[in-house]
Amino acid sequence: MAEPLDTLLVELEEFGKRNDASTSERPRRMLNITRDTGELLAVLVQATLARRVLEIGTSNGYSTIWLAWAARHTGGRVTSIDRSAEKHRLAGINLKESLKKKAA
Repeated sequence: MAEPLDTLLVELEEFGKRNDASTSERPRRMLNITRDTGELLAVLVQATLARRVLEIGTSNGYSTIWLAWAARHTGGRVTSIDRSAEKHRLAGINLKESLKKKAA
């Protein structure tokens, strides 16, 4: 994974940890997957040559970035949904930032 994109992932990991430690309200928590799980999902997408990936529960886009990074290598795409408008907005910001990092 490219260093600028990895830096963004680390930032999102830290944000998720800080956020989740500061609130007990489940809808406001990020509940991000762990880095190990992100790496595993990326391996699974690539190993199965997945071209269509559906993620239910986008949150802040952390896992979406892992899935999209892997799907890029298979020629695939990710569709990610979340019922929270705020999390959808936050994920959009983070996904746009990941595209900038990928281009860097």
